[in-house]
Amino acid sequence: MKKIDTMRMKDIISQLSDVIYLLCKAKKTNITTVLDYFTNITYEEREALNLIFPDDIIGE
Repeated sequence: MKKIDTMRMKDIISQLSDVIYLLCKAKKTNITTVLDYFTNITYEEREALNLIFPDDIIGE
């Protein structure tokens, strides 16, 4: 199996998170739940990618 490089993985997860947010009006807990159920990315990998979810933005 070929590994996806970190930058491409970040792009894919970011785009998936955006789709979940835009289509479902989901926030961080919903996005992480979907990622947990439908991907094999771990919490540590999500943290390493340093993704910012809507609930993480101050002022929203």
